[in-house]
Amino acid sequence: MKFARFALTTAATLVLASCAGANAGLSEAGADSAIAAVPSAPNYPDQAALYSDLDNPMRPEEFQGATILDVDRYRPTYRLTSCAADPFLQAIPLGDLKAALTEAQAYSEQFGGVGLIVMLNGEVMHESYAQGADETTLTASASQMKSVLSLLYGIAIEQGHIGSIDDPIDEYLDEWKGDLRGKITLRQMLTMSTGLGQTDFIQLIFAPDVGPVVLEAPLAGKPDSEFNYSNAVSKLLAIALERRVTQAGYASLSQYLHAELWCPMGGGEALLWVDAAGKMRGYAGLHATLRDWAKVGELIRNQGKANGRQIVPQSWIAEMARPSIANAQYGLHVWLGQEWTAERSYSQANPIKIKHSEPFDAKDIVYFDGFGGQRVYVIPSDGLTIVRSGLVNLEFDDSRLPNIIGRALD
Repeated sequence: MKFARFALTTAATLVLASCAGANAGLSEAGADSAIAAVPSAPNYPDQAALYSDLDNPMRPEEFQGATILDVDRYRPTYRLTSCAADPFLQAIPLGDLKAALTEAQAYSEQFGGVGLIVMLNGEVMHESYAQGADETTLTASASQMKSVLSLLYGIAIEQGHIGSIDDPIDEYLDEWKGDLRGKITLRQMLTMSTGLGQTDFIQLIFAPDVGPVVLEAPLAGKPDSEFNYSNAVSKLLAIALERRVTQAGYASLSQYLHAELWCPMGGGEALLWVDAAGKMRGYAGLHATLRDWAKVGELIRNQGKANGRQIVPQSWIAEMARPSIANAQYGLHVWLGQEWTAERSYSQANPIKIKHSEPFDAKDIVYFDGFGGQRVYVIPSDGLTIVRSGLVNLEFDDSRLPNIIGRALD
């Protein structure tokens, strides 16, 4: 036996509000309002009350030097309120596993680690924090949001808001009808193989409304011919989905995230960094605790189930983990570990490379990548979910934590 069990009762204190009424609080205002008020519902406030600093967005000088702990700099925000959740169970690791977890924590903290959670078969084996953080600390998770957006697409297809990921994007973006860009499919967008060229990074961050910026993205190549990791593509996906869910009565894509994923999953208090128009960015901006990121990881490990219900279709979780045509290391807005390279690339033009000193031992690993070492690793075959946050460090080696911990289970 490699561990002993007991209940992590502190997690139960995060039960602050009920999911009841989340779906009842749908706006009738339609797609034209990002912050339309919704009818009153128990434990579900009007939408306008959830936004902060729409008239005081982040300034360029604040962005410079911001760490993952400087969440207050990322403005405006939309607040995701806490919802009821099953408590975490905690187990005490023994023997080889205990030693491996100690080694994993040391490795994480060597590279600026802020927090580390390791779950085995649904139980917390390890939870540690540094840099003044604790289990209530919200951190800026960067591109981990992209993988959450993919989960929303799985839900939306199941609910009929989106037809198919093989639909051309012009079925959802009228601006691209009659344009070659309109023939790019949602699948090509989710696999970052659109053929679209670069978009101005500064405008992606600071434009009052990011939508018009990304709609100007040029076509630079043939779809499916090259992998090109792009914030603009994720924002385009967010625009397409937001238009469909607001047509269905939701006030915004942010509300849809809360009502259909965050609350059913049992997520705690969190913040979404939105633009000054109140719109979800899609490519980044979900500031949450490590425990809530662990819940997202467990949702994937459990094939879309959490809190006793099927939230994301099982078939979609499997589809997310299928290697794409342009890059076998990437699925539907998630990273995969079946194919090994010593350095992982975001695109041919991007000089940043991510270290992988050795192949992942578990070939079924699926993981979220937030810039500079923010990670959610899910290894279904080992029953593992590993969540790690840290100050940005480009020397962080992606293979280390999953392999250190996984080998202790052999």
